[in-house]
Parts: sequence; C-alpha cells; structure tokens
Amino acid sequence: MAIIRSDTLTLQVASAEQQAALADTLALYRRLVRDLMTVAYTHWPAVGVCDGNEAVKVLEGLIHPTRKRPSVRYAYFSRRYYKFPSYLRRVAIMDAVGQVRSFVTRFDAWRRGERKHPHAKPPRLTASTRTFPSLYGGQCAKVNADATHAFIKVRQRNDWLWMGFRLKGQCRFRGKGQAKSPLLTFNGRQWKLSLPEQFDPPKPAKGAPDRVLAVDVGINTAATWAVVDAQGTVHARGFLSRTDKDREHRLMQRIRRQARRQTRHGSRLPLGFCGNRSFQGVPISACLIRRVVAGSGPPRPSTAGDLPTARGRSCG
Repeated sequence: MAIIRSDTLTLQVASAEQQAALADTLALYRRLVRDLMTVAYTHWPAVGVCDGNEAVKVLEGLIHPTRKRPSVRYAYFSRRYYKFPSYLRRVAIMDAVGQVRSFVTRFDAWRRGERKHPHAKPPRLTASTRTFPSLYGGQCAKVNADATHAFIKVRQRNDWLWMGFRLKGQCRFRGKGQAKSPLLTFNGRQWKLSLPEQFDPPKPAKGAPDRVLAVDVGINTAATWAVVDAQGTVHARGFLSRTDKDREHRLMQRIRRQARRQTRHGSRLPLGFCGNRSFQGVPISACLIRRVVAGSGPPRPSTAGDLPTARGRSCG
C-alpha cells in the first residue's frame, strides 16, 4: 500500500492582479464541477459503471466537441468554458464523478436501512462544494527544483496565462518519493500549493510485530486505544473510561473551595497548596495501565476482543 505525504507551501501573492486571477480560476473551476455533477448524475447509469479514467471519455463525449465530433449533446460547456485547459477539465470531471459516486453510495445505504437513527433524512446531492483543483505537473503547474518558485496557469482577462509566484515554506518530502500533481488551496487568507509525494513503505523485518496497540492518555477525559499495523491502517479502536470520575470530581470541588478561602482577600495561594495525600487522586496513567494489563491476559494477537471494555475493573 502506497503512502502519500505532502509539503504545503504558501504562495507569495504580490499584487491584487495575482489575487484576482487566482480567485477567478478557483471560482470558474468550482462552477465547472457543479455543472458537471448535474450531467454525471443525469447519465449515471452509463457513468457509474466506468472505472478510473473511463468516466472522462464518457463525459467528454457529451460536453467537449472535437474535429471528429463537432456536435455534442451539451454545447453549453464549449461556450461557457471557452479555452478551458484540457487537463484541468479532466480533473474537474473526475472530481464531479467522485462526488456523485459518494452521494449515490450514501443514498443506496440509506435506502437499505443503514441509518444512524430510524428517522434520519436521506442524503442530498450538494452541487456547490468547496473543492480545490489538482494541477497536472508540467501542464497546469511548474515548480522549480528547490521549490522556491512556481508557475501556475490561471484565468486572467478571459484568457489562460502562466503566472509566476514565489513559494514560502520548507519541504520535508520533496524529491524523496514519486512526485504527484500539486493541489491549489485557499483558506480564506492565504493561497497554498500542496506538493504530494508517493512512498512505498518498507517491508517489515522478520519477527517484527504486524500490529501494535497504541493508547492515547487524555488529561481531562478518557483515554483512547487503537490497533495499528505497520502501514498505519487502524484495525480496531475504542475508549477506556475511568471508574474514579466521581472521586476526582469531589477532589476538584474540595480544591476549588479551599482555593476560594485562601484567595478571598486578594492573597496568593501558599507554596505546597493542597499537597497532602487527602487532596491527591489516582494518576490517570497508572489507572489506565492497570486496565490494559488486566484485560490483556496471556499473549495472543491484538484484536478488539483482547482489550478491556468500558465496564472493566476499578482502578483501586
């Protein structure tokens, strides 16, 4: 299983003209995705059975005229999105098909009765989504070797032009794996360019454990546990609740009352305040370690059934 890691760099937008060009490009891309979603859903019996890039050929045959195919069913796209880059159009098609496929899957599950509660409303197909374009390397975006400058094809004055930007940030993964297409994002304040890299995880050595049990100890809440393999896949997860919550609550109330008495005249808390054993509870780390060890039993493969449940023994 391949692993994707990304470096996110900030685009140094130097002028209002660059800001307007990026905003216009993103708005037009989202509008195209919205229109393509309606076409994809209308022709879903023919589009839904396609795998991978086969859906691109089906939708392009409906919206994109060529010399061999001068007339298409939806001529609106060639007029509304004139000179739209072909690679960016194919990204928009895959984006639209993916969103429609997600809706159809969730709607079919709802029709089968797989719902959170009996009165759950059916999912809706939301056409106006906050999606971002993936820029094909060399066709829609060019980044130099040290990732300090980038050229992005943007829409400016009703035309598509190359525009240069300076990049700010440090790269941790660039050049260490297989480069993928950059992603242009906007968080409301800054424009960023995400540079993903694909890695093949190393094969585990002989005798190495295939799965491990990880416990995240919370400070004020219960801890969580998860069974994770070497590729990062989570096979099981759950919560470890504490059985001494009432005792901890009473101790905190006593400490608050004592603190109010000490500071009601403007004085500070003395050194060693509430330091005696009557104000000390059981550490959560020790409590949870006892729960895990008590519920593990003899060594055997790590599964959800091997772990203590929320009704485990007290931490006494």
